[in-house]
Amino acid sequence: MELNKEDKLTNDELEQVVGGGQLDQDSRFLNVLLRGHEGQCGRYGAWTVKGHKDEIRRAWASVGVEFECTGDNFDYSYRINGRQVSRDEAWLHAEQVVGKHLKRADWDW
Repeated sequence: MELNKEDKLTNDELEQVVGGGQLDQDSRFLNVLLRGHEGQCGRYGAWTVKGHKDEIRRAWASVGVEFECTGDNFDYSYRINGRQVSRDEAWLHAEQVVGKHLKRADWDW
């Protein structure tokens, strides 16, 4: 069987398959990163996170990231100072603002 380039998953798509949804991962990451800081959001799983988009948006805002989650397919965008950035860049920025680096094992449990 030959695999066409169009048939391959992007890294973001692969992350969805391997690690669950993006929004619930953001909630878990921000919950641990912001522990003890203003803006800390709750920790939500894939089945409960959808009702907490505004809370997660406020948590991102507390570290200077504008986060939007729109549409039925949950299109995500992250902006820092008006410039669109990747999710990884947003996470790195948040870590720098708080002054803490997290390994995946620190928040993904």
